[in-house]
Amino acid sequence: MKLKPRIGFVFTSIEGIDADQTRLVEFKKKFIEKMDSPEIESIFVDFTVASYVDASAANRMFSQCDPDVICIVAAVWTPDTTVIKILERLEDIPVILYTTSLSEYTIGLNGAQLISATLKELKIKYRFIFGNIDDNETVKDIFSYGMACTLVKKLKTTRIGLVGGRLSIMTNLTADEYGIKNVFGCTIIPVDFGKLEFFLKNVDAGRIKKKAEDINKIVKNISVDSAVLEESVKYFLAFYDIVKEFELDAIAVNCYPFPYIKAKTCLAASNLNDMGITYACESDVNSAIIMYMMKSITGSSSLNSDLIIEDQKANTLMFSHCGCGPFNCAASPDNIRLEQHFEVKSGMAVYYPVQTEGKDATVVNLVGRENTFRLCVLEGVTQKTPYTDYCGNPVTVKFEMPVKELINCIGNEGFGHHWMVSLDNLSSIFKNFCGLLNIKGLFIQ
Repeated sequence: MKLKPRIGFVFTSIEGIDADQTRLVEFKKKFIEKMDSPEIESIFVDFTVASYVDASAANRMFSQCDPDVICIVAAVWTPDTTVIKILERLEDIPVILYTTSLSEYTIGLNGAQLISATLKELKIKYRFIFGNIDDNETVKDIFSYGMACTLVKKLKTTRIGLVGGRLSIMTNLTADEYGIKNVFGCTIIPVDFGKLEFFLKNVDAGRIKKKAEDINKIVKNISVDSAVLEESVKYFLAFYDIVKEFELDAIAVNCYPFPYIKAKTCLAASNLNDMGITYACESDVNSAIIMYMMKSITGSSSLNSDLIIEDQKANTLMFSHCGCGPFNCAASPDNIRLEQHFEVKSGMAVYYPVQTEGKDATVVNLVGRENTFRLCVLEGVTQKTPYTDYCGNPVTVKFEMPVKELINCIGNEGFGHHWMVSLDNLSSIFKNFCGLLNIKGLFIQ
């Protein structure tokens, strides 16, 4: 299910001065039509705030309805004192300050500059947006900032299960529990291997058989025997039960203890992400946060990937992982192959190429700790991948920046190695997200 930004809208003006306020009548109708969208949970103050009394009433309304962000529509000159009153005791809620030019006398742009200076002095998080409401880019800007605010709020109550602790061979993926809590608000719930073993032992055989039968109906290309498939199903059901027991929104799983369980957990990663339960590989909690955000924005699964290989002539990069792609990201169930895991020569992995061509792709990496969190967003267009038999879930993306320069850039900035791929254009939302949390962001096309 897609997340909807909950935006409170209020139109402002000034009392006792002729600022061509009659222009607001038609403008308000047009603005409300644009923002009364199924993509947004819109809350409109049903009167224009032009006085202290009006501002007090709007403040009471916002106090009761708890919006994720408040949009001040200052199309007519507005005193900053009016806005201060609207936001009284609501200073923790971010603000969109929208303005436009309705006539030579409304001078909303001039008033909005007055307000923006005050918001900056008061250290209120805000985004200044100037533009014509008929322009789709203006509407997109309002939506993008609203969605970023909603994500920031949602992450504060997000619970991420860390199953099996950190990987012994990947120091960089060690989760900074305090840092994640302080910066993003997410709570990490540790689940040790003893608890996992308990849940594995308590998976009912009938559930395993039923799920295996369902998979056999969906996937025709299965080259592992039934015992191997059922073992992967058992892990899927155990992780599902853990999510329910601990009321988790996402999990990150250590699949690298010895003996390896990674070849037993790939189906779980695939199918849980299909269900809307975020599953990140290799204990990477940072990646779980990004995948959870992508799922919340789009309502769809994302691909947990590594940067695998470049093609300088085509100016493309191929991203993939070792075989945990959600079924929903395959163009067709006929493309899905359930085969022995190629790395450990045991268990089972989910293989298929992502052949979707000409789609916007947003590829995101989040690394770091409390004082070093940094986010990289690569924005490109998908191409048909030539690696159709690749043992993973290859997706090929073309960029504007020469890929040699791109690779050097992300390497010198210390980004990698997990890249989450969403077949959608989410760059502006992530840019606003970085601004709200004061996280360093690198954005490359």
